[in-house]
Amino acid sequence: MTAPRLLVALLALLPAVATQEAALDATPLCPESVSIRGGTVSLSDGFRPGSILTYSCPDGSYPYPTQSRICQSDGKWTPMRSSGKSPLSQALCRKISCPPQRYFENGSFGPRRSLHPVGAVLSFECSDGYQLRGSSRRHCLSNGRWNGTSPVCDDGAGHCPSVAIPPGAIATGGRNRLGDRVSFQCQSGLDLVGSSQRVCTPEGEWSGAEPSCRAPYSYDRAEDVRAEFGASFTEVLSDVSSSGPDPSETTAAPSLGRRLILSKDSFLYVYFLVDASHSVTEPNFNISKQCLEVIITRIASFDVPIRFSVISYASRPKTIVDIQDDIAEDTEIVIEKIQNEMNYKDHGNATGTNIQDALDSVYQMMINEKLFTKVPWDKIRHAIILFTDGKSNMGGSPTKAVRSIEDFLNVRANRKDYLDIYAFGVGTVDVDWSAMNEIASKKPGERHAFKLNDLKELKAAFEDVLDPRDLHDICGLANNSESASWEQKNPWHVLLQYNTLTEASCRGALISKTWVLTSAHCFSKFNNTAGWTVILEKARGGTKLRIKRRIDHEFFNVKAKVAQGIQEFYDYDLSLLELEKPVQFGGRIRPICLPCTEGANRALKMKPGATCKDHELQLLSLEEVDAQFISLDNKRMGVQIKTRRSRPTCISAALQDKKMFSEGTDASEVVTDRFLCSGGGRAVEAATCKGESGGSLFVERRERLFQVGVISWGTYNPCEKKRKKKKDGETRETVRDPPPANHKPRDFYISLFGVQDWLRQHLGQSLRFIPKE
Repeated sequence: MTAPRLLVALLALLPAVATQEAALDATPLCPESVSIRGGTVSLSDGFRPGSILTYSCPDGSYPYPTQSRICQSDGKWTPMRSSGKSPLSQALCRKISCPPQRYFENGSFGPRRSLHPVGAVLSFECSDGYQLRGSSRRHCLSNGRWNGTSPVCDDGAGHCPSVAIPPGAIATGGRNRLGDRVSFQCQSGLDLVGSSQRVCTPEGEWSGAEPSCRAPYSYDRAEDVRAEFGASFTEVLSDVSSSGPDPSETTAAPSLGRRLILSKDSFLYVYFLVDASHSVTEPNFNISKQCLEVIITRIASFDVPIRFSVISYASRPKTIVDIQDDIAEDTEIVIEKIQNEMNYKDHGNATGTNIQDALDSVYQMMINEKLFTKVPWDKIRHAIILFTDGKSNMGGSPTKAVRSIEDFLNVRANRKDYLDIYAFGVGTVDVDWSAMNEIASKKPGERHAFKLNDLKELKAAFEDVLDPRDLHDICGLANNSESASWEQKNPWHVLLQYNTLTEASCRGALISKTWVLTSAHCFSKFNNTAGWTVILEKARGGTKLRIKRRIDHEFFNVKAKVAQGIQEFYDYDLSLLELEKPVQFGGRIRPICLPCTEGANRALKMKPGATCKDHELQLLSLEEVDAQFISLDNKRMGVQIKTRRSRPTCISAALQDKKMFSEGTDASEVVTDRFLCSGGGRAVEAATCKGESGGSLFVERRERLFQVGVISWGTYNPCEKKRKKKKDGETRETVRDPPPANHKPRDFYISLFGVQDWLRQHLGQSLRFIPKE
């Protein structure tokens, strides 16, 4: 084409381009005159079509009549309606309140109000001859829910216990005879979550899930999810062959009872469905992805056979990981695919919400898996977890897919443990409680539908969702949640105390039901083993255990090199303490993982045939390895183990105490290859105190804890000034002083990889070791 013709062609295109630009400019924007009385407004995409407007209110109040609106293609915001009335012109912030108690049989309660403000208290009392079960006093919380559990007055005369009627509900029908049916209905403006009808069964229990009446603005706090969802899902991973729960484990939170209990020959399939519809928004979708990573990593830390499936859905579902995929049981690859292949924009303009289609994808997976799996199908438990706002506007009711799944899995009265469906709502948009309740499973004493104020809160809840207190004989498993007790976070840590001393003078680590690992130099002053006790659960008053025998490493001799000018020599500074009686493992008493054992191999998710050398590479392969130890006042302190090229510089500072080592001493004569070294790195590191000797130096991998060393000695004692009393005169805390300006603190630990022969010789009957190389 010649230049003039080309110019003519380009000029001909200009009107079309101008027309397109004019069309874009003509796209109607939604009005900017949107506000909420007493609150604030945020927009996902300005005032352009498709933008989501979200209302926010101060604590103790909620947006009325809606939390969000969408800018429509005609340039108008979706209308705000109040109970089917005419649209409102402006949203407002209303005070949160709790629903009233409508009825309380065989007792009295007060005060009686139509609504109860945040902070209000309801008190309950039973008539003579009746015993109160549940909470006698309930407080109205800032999320619009009453704390505690619904009370009921029971005389024990019925086949089933008297059924509780939740606030905001009325009950009709029979009471507590065999076969009686009780129906529940919530007052106007509240949605029922749980079972609308319950039957008194021959087992003396009420069928279905306990109902509650929820306001649209009512949400669950992270601690509610921890108490209810976490307590139940722990049972998913529990082993019925174990010795049972620790009788000392108690909680004020309601228990959700049995849930997908696994036996040793059972398997768990977990299906995650993540809502990518328009109403969820991309930032919230991305937080959901983070939630998946947290919970998948945590679930995979348990020694049970698990496979994962991941699906994102809007108008249509997109499978990220199929339950049939070979990678479905490989946690790292599953998470990698979530990070790289799961995107909000994958669904394009098809941004409706089709939960029915998403659940049908799970149903089809199950059909295909049953055809090809080598696992006995009737041994597999299934858990479906949906992240959704519940607003399914396509595909019809999701209950159709739920029924198909239940029928396919043959979920009957004696097989209810084989399927659980959880629905998690997102509180930053209007969540449809009724729709979520329709999807979620309903089991006696259990709850499967939850709503949190935002996805960040959901992420916080999931970080604590799996409480390991009922899992036994699994090493290195700890509960790191904020709500966990100190012993649950550090269940292997023990104190060693001589009977003439008022305080423990050394620490140790529980490595099996009968053995504690510690330092040999702890017994240099008081060598009488019978005078020592092992203390477990110190924060609960302490459980003192007698020692059957002590085995010091035969090569340990603190005076071995005095003639060479080394006043104290701590090579082979190890002792094993055999307990007189085996301990009972539970949530507060559990062993740490010892490298080069089969238990540690499972925890590291390494294949059979792995060697001790493989464990060392897995745990100590970095130049500077992050590790921790437990301080005198029971805090986790961070250090960095220096390996490879960093190690010579670390050990060179071992000779700073000139009284301990003569001039010209070589550091390698003091710090042998059996020592690990910390201190002097780029990161701020703690120095060990006198009294922390014998404690474990441990690293975390795959949500499990592995002991790599035993605290032996250091160049500086930051706790030389001991402890100071607080104002109450009772509580004491350790004061860790910084070192002098010219001192470079170093700490040294006996590496468990350097004493394998000795460990295998004495622990071979208690632990299963893997080949060294």
